[in-house]
Amino acid sequence: MVGCRAMPPRLPLDPVSRPTIVERAKRHGLVPVETYDASIRTALRYATPDNVFKKVLYPAGFPALAADRTAKKLAAANRFLKPHGLRLLVLDAYRPPAVQWQIYKMFRDDKYVADPRKKWSKHCYGRAVDVALTDLSGRLLEMPGTFDDFSKKAAAAYAGTDPAVRRRLTRLQQAMTAAGFSIYDDEWWHFNDLSDPAALAGRPVFGWQIGLGTPPAIYQIIE
Repeated sequence: MVGCRAMPPRLPLDPVSRPTIVERAKRHGLVPVETYDASIRTALRYATPDNVFKKVLYPAGFPALAADRTAKKLAAANRFLKPHGLRLLVLDAYRPPAVQWQIYKMFRDDKYVADPRKKWSKHCYGRAVDVALTDLSGRLLEMPGTFDDFSKKAAAAYAGTDPAVRRRLTRLQQAMTAAGFSIYDDEWWHFNDLSDPAALAGRPVFGWQIGLGTPPAIYQIIE
């Protein structure tokens, strides 16, 4: 049915049990992003109104998840950063397809937001992450622009005029590429894990598969 691009309904925003979500997510190859390095920080922007859309899109209790192999790569990137007094802050990782569709409807520019009618975002497979940097105490550090700033400041090649910001961005890109991620040219914060193309060929992981709501009847038939 995904081939027909039937869109999932809006994600319920009732608070969820993190342990329950984590347990069910593991059945679909998703784990918390800090599984292999507990010092990785998370601050899911879509779990609060602190995002470009000013809307809460994830329920309270929703953990930052990624494919198991992707989580291992995040740990490797974080190890690269620590000697430089830096560590990763994950702003978004696995994104339920229902949220991807909701975001696209609010910002219909597939340069920045994948159109689910054409293809699912790699976030929906847990194979993409949005990250920033903190110092070792957890203080958020300035980067070229803010998360989801859809302007020239979003570009991976844009580093602004502050030499410290430029060095920080370069260090982030070095860490992520050394760990096996690829840079997305239009968003400095977005990195893809393309190590397993077959994983991106099928259906993504839908929210109801990990305990977020119930599947519509049309999907219940397929399941």
